[in-house]
Amino acid sequence: MNCSEVQELLSAYYDGELADDRRNRVLAHVGTCTKCTGELTRFEKLSRMASVLSEPVPTQQIWSQINQKLDEQSICENPILKPDHNDRRLSFSVPKLFVLAATILIAAGISWFTYQSWFTHGKHDHFTAEFSHYLDEFVHDPDAAQQILLAKYENKLIDPNRAVEQVGYRPSVANGLPAEYTLESTHVIKMPCCTCVQSICKRNDGSKMAIFEHDDKETKEWFGDRPNISVYCKDKQCCLVELDRQIAASWKQGSRHITLIGVRDVAEVNEIISWLNEKKQPVLN
Repeated sequence: MNCSEVQELLSAYYDGELADDRRNRVLAHVGTCTKCTGELTRFEKLSRMASVLSEPVPTQQIWSQINQKLDEQSICENPILKPDHNDRRLSFSVPKLFVLAATILIAAGISWFTYQSWFTHGKHDHFTAEFSHYLDEFVHDPDAAQQILLAKYENKLIDPNRAVEQVGYRPSVANGLPAEYTLESTHVIKMPCCTCVQSICKRNDGSKMAIFEHDDKETKEWFGDRPNISVYCKDKQCCLVELDRQIAASWKQGSRHITLIGVRDVAEVNEIISWLNEKKQPVLN
């Protein structure tokens, strides 16, 4: 097995989900490959971080929402247009019209979809490589990493309280930060995936963390093929990504997404989520 094949199976290998033959082949490869051994070590590190988390308890609000969805019934009553045998004009029933329209749309859309898939795939790969450079640098030198990001993409330094003029919402940092953090800067950055609000926060010891607030639903392309794990932190389903001595975390908060870069551990992720939950209004606008 080569590195690409093994790395696709590392998560299942670590979780004990592989058949004996595949497990032994992965084990044999890992034993002789330092790169894949490093990837497996990262999975182990993320799993140890996640092991301190407790199972989430569904809230009454969640059960109420489920019951409401189950009670809702959508009734579609579309009359069928029957052909008039006394009329020589061509006529279709509504279902046939739907089929015809769908066929035309599919035929017209195939070439556009092919072009879009090719174009966006290349663009996203390029973004992943650029953002990976930012992530690697942030671990060692957050200031240098910030300059790399700002040099790559169009951006504007803003007052968080006036960000709504740029992005249409009031970012979470506009309502302050937890006591042990101070806000160093806030930028609106136009990245290929989205236009986001990025804030650099400084801890009391001088170390830094970046907070991205954005509308795009997927952050997978942000992190490429880096080892990651999906767990619950407080009441949020989070994607945790290993960044050498730090981690990145991403989750949905209200109608948008929050991504943290340079987090120390899961406890810090929980702290930020708890603070955001107490300050719901800025994120839910």
